[in-house]
Amino acid sequence: MKKASILFIMLCVLSPVVLYAGGIENAFKALSIYDYFKARTIFNKELKSQSDYAAAAYGLSIIAAHSNNHFYNLDTAYLYVLKAKTAYPAVSPKQKLKWKPLGIDSTTINALKDSIEYNAFTIAAAHNTMEDYAHYLSTYTTSTKIPQVMKLRDLLAFGIASKENTYQAYRTFMETYPNSLEFDESKKRYEILLFQTLTAEHTVKNYVDFMAEYPKSPYEGVAEDSVYRLSTISQTVDEYHLFVKQYPANKNVKYAWRKIYSTYTMDGKPETFVRFQNTYPDYPYLQYADSDLILSKTVFYPVKQGSQWGYIDSTGKLRIPCKYEWADSAFFDGLAAVAINDKIGFINKHGEMVIPCIYEEADHFCKTISIVKKGGLYGIISSIGQVIVPFEYQEILEFSEGFAQVEKNNLFGYINLLGDEIILAKYLDALDFSQGVASVENNSNKYGYINHQGNFVIQCNYDWADRFNDSLAKVKINGKFGLIDMHGNTICPPNYDNIGDFSEGLTLLVQGISLGYCDREGKIRVPLKYEFTPDLLTDGNFRNGFAKVQWHKKRGYIDTTGKLVIPCKYDDALYFSQELAPVMINKKWGYINEKGKLVIPCKYDAAYPFSDSLAKVKLDGLFGYISLDGKIAITPQFNQASDFKNDIAFVTKNGKYGLIDKAGNFIVPCIWTDTKSMQYNLLKVSINDKMAYYNLNTRQYMWQEDGFGK
Repeated sequence: MKKASILFIMLCVLSPVVLYAGGIENAFKALSIYDYFKARTIFNKELKSQSDYAAAAYGLSIIAAHSNNHFYNLDTAYLYVLKAKTAYPAVSPKQKLKWKPLGIDSTTINALKDSIEYNAFTIAAAHNTMEDYAHYLSTYTTSTKIPQVMKLRDLLAFGIASKENTYQAYRTFMETYPNSLEFDESKKRYEILLFQTLTAEHTVKNYVDFMAEYPKSPYEGVAEDSVYRLSTISQTVDEYHLFVKQYPANKNVKYAWRKIYSTYTMDGKPETFVRFQNTYPDYPYLQYADSDLILSKTVFYPVKQGSQWGYIDSTGKLRIPCKYEWADSAFFDGLAAVAINDKIGFINKHGEMVIPCIYEEADHFCKTISIVKKGGLYGIISSIGQVIVPFEYQEILEFSEGFAQVEKNNLFGYINLLGDEIILAKYLDALDFSQGVASVENNSNKYGYINHQGNFVIQCNYDWADRFNDSLAKVKINGKFGLIDMHGNTICPPNYDNIGDFSEGLTLLVQGISLGYCDREGKIRVPLKYEFTPDLLTDGNFRNGFAKVQWHKKRGYIDTTGKLVIPCKYDDALYFSQELAPVMINKKWGYINEKGKLVIPCKYDAAYPFSDSLAKVKLDGLFGYISLDGKIAITPQFNQASDFKNDIAFVTKNGKYGLIDKAGNFIVPCIWTDTKSMQYNLLKVSINDKMAYYNLNTRQYMWQEDGFGK
């Protein structure tokens, strides 16, 4: 039976029955024919009768609970049904028997009570206001719906607090509803908003005051990191030392001390270490200083065994076990990137995981920060793992002059080293800062220059604008290039199809098929009378006082005064080195001196500038070397060859690499399938899928992977 139908039980029961002529019976008779006024009048009168009190209260409750009359009021109905429920147990059995035909018993009274509570709950839930829920809880105190009403009230109150979204609103919610299901979420939001609000200015004082007032905040660690970062923004020894003195309880003190130590003892000299001990006798890790100093000076190299990577030192000793899927080429700021489960993290030279492997991409650490990618977006972390810039950018480029370009929503702006977006991402394009300004593109697809404050110092008047270099920048207007200075003054008018880079004070200008040179004041130093070919845009730069030019499809050389010092009579020419330059006549190469005299005949298929007193030449499809006097120093026999450097050159035969000395002797035969130069004159080499390190100084292998060369 539905609860709402209980309201009509008595009406249905009494309609065919009239058993007594008493007041209660007459009242229910009137109720059965919907004469609510008469029934109510009689019930009110019978309330004064102790014997009929329970029945009268029950009848009045039925009237007030029925919405189809003027006396409808669920609060009144509930009041009377409670009175009936309370009085009924004291009614005599004889009286209860008398009321039985009227449908009055404990079951119908309780059913009426439940129905009233349910209907009142339905109305309160439909209104969904704090006032309705408060009224229900204070009025229907015995209702079984009390827990459900409390949940709805708490949810509504949480929604109101969420709309205001302040830490004060959440604090009030928690104080008022400590047992709510939303308490934990409210607590979490309260803590982060409290921290963000009270530290909104991002000053050291903000964070210090916050920690003093809220020492148990879950963001105390973030506040400590912020104090550390802001106090040591220039990363000087004095800053770090002042930090440890002012904030001795900060968790980052140990990092500050290590920064002091590593910076101060960077040269690794014993006297520097002694001076450090005398200057900082309070250094808490003096007992470990000797080993740390040695470790900081030790160079680590990545190695692999099978598919796992680790690190060796410069003696070939395995210092970090091979247990990573990938390892970076070196340590930067004392940390190296490694990968586990296709995610990147960072370890120190002790092999300790300092920053867990949770990132999809990660740059080297530089000045204690690294640009990393997580969840498809880029952010910045510090060398202690603190998130400095949240993961909300499509791209973050390298810092320049303390600023980095960022891309958000396909627009570009700039952040500083603190991670603040000081120039909002609103530009269609942006270059890095150079000499205090950066080129940006506005919504009209025009370029101009802004300063570090984001203010325009040169308005957007250009179709394109390059970064400044030595106070000059290339710009483009109507498809033509020119040069401007840092005040926006035109140094070289935009009349050219291309402009090269300055070299030895001059840059080439291209206009149609003509080429010339101007100086840094925009003065034409070499008239545009020479022929332009695309390779001259880079190969036409001045080098060692000469630049090659072309006239009537022949090439020669001019000096920095613009004088043609070597006539244009060669089919091709390269730059001077060691006072000689390769030139080509009739598809054969030889060498001229700086006076234009052919000193080595043109008989080679290819020839290259001298390096280390030898020049690489090609004859009959093979490479060899000649000396400065033109004599064959090493017979052409190689498929490829490099220039000599420090008396060593790379050569290849049958697709494999080897090393030779200047006498042409093999230092290492051509057995390597791959080579890569490392720091400290070290080579990383491979034979098929096995790797090794070869020391060019000792001319010996420093380390070999198991199975290398077998």
